[in-house]
This record gives sequence, structure tokens and C-alpha cells, in this order.
Amino acid sequence: MLETALDWLRNLPQVWAFDLIRSALLVAVLVMLRVIAARTLAGRPHLSLEWRRRWSVNIRNGLIIFGLLGLVVIWSAELQTLAVSMVAIAAALALSLKELIMCFSGSFLRAMSKGYNIGDRIEIGNYRGRVIDINLFGTTILEIGPRHDAHQQTGRAITFPNSLLLTQAVTREDYTGDYLVHVITVPLNVQADVLKAEKLLLAAAQEICAPYLADAHRHMAAIEALSLIDTPSVDPRVSINIADEKTLRLNLRIAVPRAQKQRVEQAILHRFVADFFGHGDSEQDVPRQPS
Repeated sequence: MLETALDWLRNLPQVWAFDLIRSALLVAVLVMLRVIAARTLAGRPHLSLEWRRRWSVNIRNGLIIFGLLGLVVIWSAELQTLAVSMVAIAAALALSLKELIMCFSGSFLRAMSKGYNIGDRIEIGNYRGRVIDINLFGTTILEIGPRHDAHQQTGRAITFPNSLLLTQAVTREDYTGDYLVHVITVPLNVQADVLKAEKLLLAAAQEICAPYLADAHRHMAAIEALSLIDTPSVDPRVSINIADEKTLRLNLRIAVPRAQKQRVEQAILHRFVADFFGHGDSEQDVPRQPS
């Protein structure tokens, strides 16, 4: 087997044989670096899974880009020689690989605009979820749903092409970091005591959100100072909207820890239902203040 490979190399032009050897060495070094990085990250269990996943994806994508650039440099002379004769073929490839080119362009747009990163919750088109993987051509998210107002994972992973970034707007649900603004909508019949419901909903939110309001104020102030953006108030607020002639909606806006959004929402709704409709026990597990 080794002698056959050596004979094949001898029959190649000397320049090509040298370039093949350099290419093989480059690939071997990149694979070795990838293995070392994976073992290093695996050997740090004290770091969060999201942090290790983000660095694993960044290192992998960086090595791929470095490898592609290295191969281009190694084979630059041969590529230059073939450039003229490849013009027609390149035009045909551009048409046939249009979707891949658009995916690469979308990936470049995401990187330049810092649209989202590993761990962010995003919505694009009909897709909504938490980002777990990003490469040059696609993005993988863990779906959140099934409805738009749901906040639990469905157990499905969705991969969409990055070409969508060229035609669809991306919504980041947690651009403010550890704390985010969340809206809870409570529909009521117009015959109900809406003003009483408003007071009870606001009281439930103030009581359940009280443990972390001070920390949320500090966090939003730090975001304003660092990013020079206006952040919404973290104090619970309720607004009343008329949906139609039969329905009113109470919209409660709160600032909530990103990891506890579902738990806080359910605690507030349980407290409100118990107080307003008089059903069941109003004692709920109030989320603890994040450390």
C-alpha cells in the first residue's frame, strides 16, 4: 500500500506532489488542534455547558476557515494557472451553487451585524428557538413553542439555511442578557370586573418579582451604560387593550430572569387565577433571586 502511494506521488508533477504533502500536513495539524480543543473543553466540567458549546463551535468554524485559506495559499499557483480556463465553469457553478452562496452570504451578514450567537433565543420567519449551533451554511435551534406565547422547548431541533438572513428579519428575545422584558396577556370578558383584575394581576406580579427587582435595575443600568441603548423599565406594569366587543386584554409587562421566564409567568398566573376567580390555593413557588 505504501509503495503504491509513493509510486503515485512520483508520477505526479513535482510541484503537485509537494503541494499535496503540504495540504496533508495542514489537515493533520488542524485535526490535531480540534481534538486538543475538544479534550480541553471536556476537561473543564466546572464551566457552563453553553459556554463550552459556544467555544467548541467557534473553534471548529475558525479551524475550517483557516484550513480553507491555507489550502488556497498552498494551491495558489495552480489555481492561478487554471483561472482563465475556469471562467466558464465558474459561471455555471455560480448558478448551480446559488443557494450555497446565499447561505455563505447570510453567514457573513450575521457575523458582521452580530445578529445572534450561541445560546440566544431568536425568531426568524416561522422558526423560534434557542441557538445551539452555527456554521457557514446553516443555524440549528431548539424549537420553542408550539404557540408564539409558549416558552417551553418542544423537543425538536430545527436547522434553517443562513440564506434566510438575507430576506427575513431576525428577532432576538433576550438581547438584554440575563434579564429580559416579558409580556403576559390575560384575556377577559367585557362583563368581568376588569379594574379589579388589573389590581390583582399587578399585585401578583409585584409580589413574585420583588426578590430580583433590585438586581434587574442594576443589570439594565449596566446595559444602558455599556451598549448606549434605552432599556425598558423593570417595574411591573399593566395596560388594558380592547380586543373586540366581547374581549378585553390585560397586558402585564415584567422584567424577568432569562432562565426563569416560564416559572415566573406560571407563578403570576396561578396567583391571579386564585385571587380573581377564587379557585384553589394562591400559595406558589416564588422564584428565588439569581445568585
